[in-house]
Amino acid sequence: MHSATPNPLPRPDLPPASELAPLDQPVRDEGHYECQRAESVEWDDVFASHARFSQCLLTDVTLTGGEWSKTTFADVRLEDSRLLAPDLSASHWRDTEVVRGIASGVQWHDADVRRVHFDQVKLDAVNLRGAALTDVVFTDCLLREADFGGTKLTRVRFPGCTFEDADFSRARLTDVDLRGARLHFKAGLDALRGATIDGGQLVELAPALAAHVGLRIG
Repeated sequence: MHSATPNPLPRPDLPPASELAPLDQPVRDEGHYECQRAESVEWDDVFASHARFSQCLLTDVTLTGGEWSKTTFADVRLEDSRLLAPDLSASHWRDTEVVRGIASGVQWHDADVRRVHFDQVKLDAVNLRGAALTDVVFTDCLLREADFGGTKLTRVRFPGCTFEDADFSRARLTDVDLRGARLHFKAGLDALRGATIDGGQLVELAPALAAHVGLRIG
């Protein structure tokens, strides 16, 4: 059953930017970065598995490739940045904002994402297979060829988003609100059980739903 009260937008617990120390050392495996800020940097093919970022502000940062598996982002704001095919598999995200920017070809499979807000982000061919998203909000995002196969979504909202060729095959949805989004799925319509849509969306989805169950419209 859809909750009468939507989950609030997550907000990271960040000190003022003036109190954050510059992150001027190399990012590395198992590194711990707390109360720091990075701006206009490029991290290409960085190996940062098991690293931890807490209470950090990352602005105009470019991650290209690299190994970031099992990295933790807690109380982080990532804004105007580009994630270009990094491996973020099995990473952990808590109380974090990802604002504007691009995430393209990101390997987010098996990630644990809790209380995270994606705001005005273009997500292109991201792999979220097997991930767990809990209390997550996507606002005004473009999700093109996003792969939610086998993903567990709990209390997730998509206001103002556009889906293009999304795949929800074998996804598990609980209290997911799709109202206010433009929907186009290439697979996984049967997994939308547990989601809430509005009447207009139902009309738009009707041909795909009919084809899915084998109905012919004369």
